[in-house]
Amino acid sequence: MPGHIVQSPALLPQSPEKMDIPALPSKLNPLDSPHFHTPPPPGQVTSEHPKLKVIDPKDCTRTPWKNGLGESQQIAIHPPQRNAERDEFIWRLSTSSVNDSCSFSVFPGYDVGLLLLSEEANTVANRNRRNSFVAPALLHHNDQEKSIPFKPLSPYTYPGEWTTTCRVKTSPLNHISFVANRERAQVSMNIETICPHGLTTEEGLCENGQSNGISAVIVESNNRKDAAPTSKMLLGHFTIVYVIKGGIQVEVNEVGGTHVVLQGQTLVCEREDDTAPVDFAITCVHKDGTPIQLGDKHDHSDHEDATILIIQVNLILPERRPSLTDLPLRPRGRAGSIIVYDDQPGSVSDFFEPGPPVRTSTEDLNATSGLQPKQWESARHYRPPQFSNRWQLETDVPPPAVKDNLVIDEFPRGKISTCWLNMMKNGLSEWVRLPVIVARGVEDGPVLGITAVIHGNELNGVPCIHRVITDIDVSTLKGTVVAVPCVNVPGYLRYTREFSDGKDLNRCFPGKEGGTASQYFAHQVMGKLIGCFDYLIDLHTASFGRINSYYVRSDMNDPITAAMAKLQQPQIILHNSGQDGTMRSAAASRNVKAITVEIGNPQLFQNQYVQWSYMGVMRILAYFNMFDVNRVESQVLAPPPSTILCSKGFWVYTGTGGVLEVYPNVNTVVRKGALIARIKNIFGNVVDEIYAPSSGVAIGKSSNPVAMAGDRVLHIGVIRKEGEALAKEAKENY
Repeated sequence: MPGHIVQSPALLPQSPEKMDIPALPSKLNPLDSPHFHTPPPPGQVTSEHPKLKVIDPKDCTRTPWKNGLGESQQIAIHPPQRNAERDEFIWRLSTSSVNDSCSFSVFPGYDVGLLLLSEEANTVANRNRRNSFVAPALLHHNDQEKSIPFKPLSPYTYPGEWTTTCRVKTSPLNHISFVANRERAQVSMNIETICPHGLTTEEGLCENGQSNGISAVIVESNNRKDAAPTSKMLLGHFTIVYVIKGGIQVEVNEVGGTHVVLQGQTLVCEREDDTAPVDFAITCVHKDGTPIQLGDKHDHSDHEDATILIIQVNLILPERRPSLTDLPLRPRGRAGSIIVYDDQPGSVSDFFEPGPPVRTSTEDLNATSGLQPKQWESARHYRPPQFSNRWQLETDVPPPAVKDNLVIDEFPRGKISTCWLNMMKNGLSEWVRLPVIVARGVEDGPVLGITAVIHGNELNGVPCIHRVITDIDVSTLKGTVVAVPCVNVPGYLRYTREFSDGKDLNRCFPGKEGGTASQYFAHQVMGKLIGCFDYLIDLHTASFGRINSYYVRSDMNDPITAAMAKLQQPQIILHNSGQDGTMRSAAASRNVKAITVEIGNPQLFQNQYVQWSYMGVMRILAYFNMFDVNRVESQVLAPPPSTILCSKGFWVYTGTGGVLEVYPNVNTVVRKGALIARIKNIFGNVVDEIYAPSSGVAIGKSSNPVAMAGDRVLHIGVIRKEGEALAKEAKENY
């Protein structure tokens, strides 16, 4: 019976003449691999012998996932010393232990082979029914509903571009992962069980009927007292043998000597010359590595079979590919196009003979009139971001569950979990659900809530939350971080500030059960979310038609919220006690210490503001002794040079409509009586001028030139004077 042989669909053998393979990526230098060299002439014998290395898992570093869902262990990678997260490589072998449902990493340009290991699969009851074994996990590709059963000892391959989630039914889940560059290697994987007697029947089974498994190779049996070897032939550049169960002894003819490989260990055989096959003998040994003595009779029933995974890797050498430079290139673009493409021989000037410059009538005019045309800066070359195209999803958040209520104690310690939280039914009688990320530390501690997008077009808080969750290591986290990257889901989907009924959701708190849609939703948010928090950071931006500085609203008479505001290190802190229907004020009424962080402008990402707010959140975590900020390995931008504390703030509004021009920039000091805006009619005549009614700092401003009477112009913060007492009740006129 043939073994479980799996070949990556993109790596099936084909004739070199039919292969059309792009040039080697610049990140993967052919010279990095000893196999990329000119082969010897036909008939010439090479002196290179296979290199064998036994790798013990004790010598490999285990890397726990920061989300607490598992850990990985890299066994081998080629070329050596490559970093699988950043560098191009040809192949990589690793093992993983998964404790809960998670996402697998994405490897564009690679194929991924998986093999699930299971102790239960090795029991006598399950040895000969692998295909009927109940899958302890299901794989979902590209968010499709159809699932692939992930069964033990059944190799499975899929393209590395596919986003893949693994829903675990039985944990822990131990599996082998082999990732291969589909343009550089042809790979085959198969499972074999090696019998101590050698294989005698056509099906590859030991004739006494006690063999635990199968083999893809049939050899003649013998009556030797020691175990009979199973012969293989090495055909590729690499042969990798991972021992799943038992132990084996390996002998390669050209090398001499033997190597013992026990359960969990890996043998890597590297051949620099693949022009001729090499015999590869495998013999069973005891679990401790001692030889097996079978006795005089062949039908000895005391079996200690070895189950192994054999991976053969045949490198696709550069000289096997047709030269791309010899192929005729199809012209790009239509004839006569003035566009010069990157693959054309040169610039436009290459096609013309140099000659004296020709003066146009415009140049003559400029020379005589003194009007010089503006010299635009030349176009710059795009430089892509300096991070890997591989998405390390194993260390990110797992796939979500669906919950009716958020109960912190129901989430496992030392893990990051996600869920969709049911809030209210929409017009289709379907649930409006909030995305919730729960990072629960191993040790007890406070619960910090982080919310964003309570206004549907205020988005800078989303990447801030993503980065905070990415950089938190739950193994060192004390307490719990609950992040809600989108509160106003209906507004977010419509790119609008308001909720589905057109109301400002952040003016409807604490809400009420029998109220409007916005009030009912606010009531659900208070009951299902805010009640779980000890502290709250609510992330906002300006709304449509306005721009903001980086500032914080906080009750500065409360020492804890005042400390949280200062830890954000914003450009401006605005004292605001609440009592205005906002989520922050409703949280404060329930003794949840809360601040509002305004992070720039709407409906876009501003990296500098996102970085500032991210570092502010991390400093708050450190202040509450929840997380050590020094563990975060990231480039930190300098905070704003100073923070201005404002005792109160107010908006200046228009008295008429027209084309609005607002002059002060945000985070600049204005003096009382200074001209801050003009309004013109559509013909360009000034119809109104607006002057600052008070001295202060520009917190925000209108950026929408189309103004109606009563629209906002400038948000002015009154700078606190030295020794000034802050009002117990401070509101704004928004």
